Amino acid sequence: MTRLAATVEDVAVEERIPADSLSEEVAIALRIDTLGNFVGWRFLDNTCEGAYRQDLEPATPLTRQVVERAIERMDGAWSPARRADGRAVGYVQRLRFRVPRQRIEQQVNPDPLLFMGEIPGENFFYWVTDRTGYRSDRFPTTGGRVHIRFYVEADGRVTIDEVLRSPDDRLTKRVIRAIRRSEGKWTPRKVDGVPQRTAYTFRGNFINESH
Repeated sequence: MTRLAATVEDVAVEERIPADSLSEEVAIALRIDTLGNFVGWRFLDNTCEGAYRQDLEPATPLTRQVVERAIERMDGAWSPARRADGRAVGYVQRLRFRVPRQRIEQQVNPDPLLFMGEIPGENFFYWVTDRTGYRSDRFPTTGGRVHIRFYVEADGRVTIDEVLRSPDDRLTKRVIRAIRRSEGKWTPRKVDGVPQRTAYTFRGNFINESH
């Protein structure tokens, strides 16, 4: 899994793929033959059924492209499964890993999107969640994941784009309000020194301890 994530990083950097166009996390199922070659694979997400279903949004088109090329590079790098008698057999390998978007962004673009001077990640997550006023007594029956996509404009303004996932409208409004309050704290991503409009997705998991 670590090797696949590293190969995905290599491909993305070589092809100059913008990190914000890549999914944060992906899951795949690889079918490996008796020689250690992959003979088929598929992405696993919340559109799949049965054992293939994962609690993930479908991978973006560029993520699919990068992961496919990374898998091709690793053909023959897998070990076949073996029975007790030593006979090699094919099998299905399921992998779930985070795409190293921060490292990709740092290598592809030396002037990345910054929040309060840092690559947005935990610092922005905690900044937003601290300002939602989320507590179990205010939301006694609500908890879950909130995903909201927004844009940091070239001049640093914030534009809300789409609510991708949320368990409660009131919680959604509080998160959006907090995101809007972050305006002025962003340093836009730059390409050749020119500020760019950049998409960013807030992903928060609000855990209700009363559940």
